[in-house]
Amino acid sequence: MLHVKKVLLLLAAGLGLSSCGAEGVVTAVPATTQPPAHETAAAWIALHRDPDVPLLPFPDNPDPDQCGIPTAWGDDGMAWLNGVYEGELIQPKVLLYDSHSRLSIVAEAAHGTAVQIILYQQNPVLDYYLVKIEGAPKPNEGWVPGPFLSFNPVTELEDLPNSE
Repeated sequence: MLHVKKVLLLLAAGLGLSSCGAEGVVTAVPATTQPPAHETAAAWIALHRDPDVPLLPFPDNPDPDQCGIPTAWGDDGMAWLNGVYEGELIQPKVLLYDSHSRLSIVAEAAHGTAVQIILYQQNPVLDYYLVKIEGAPKPNEGWVPGPFLSFNPVTELEDLPNSE
């Protein structure tokens, strides 16, 4: 019985060695190149974003998968929508989005509208806030990019230098 086990062991080892060292046998698996995850996520978002969602005038997060976890804001969540960026009126009606991915517009309100901050999402490049437009009919909640939110009352549109 011991002799049979030795023969089987030697036979198995011999087969293993001969297949490993066999000349002309290619066992390499073809390499597949996959784009980095952030490029895949960004491409998916671009493909699924509603066409009416405008580009932002400031940098957005390059990898949506690296964005932070939303956290509750707290008691004093008073803020104002601000459609001005770098002294220029970008959005007279500030757009609120479904998420930090900005796949679709879910609500909008005029520059200067008071809102209540519900959640805050700290991200690598651009922070987002989930806000509620007080007293507005539903849908009255959505995510706004940080530059379009002010913690102080904002200037009326008529007082802006580039208003008509």
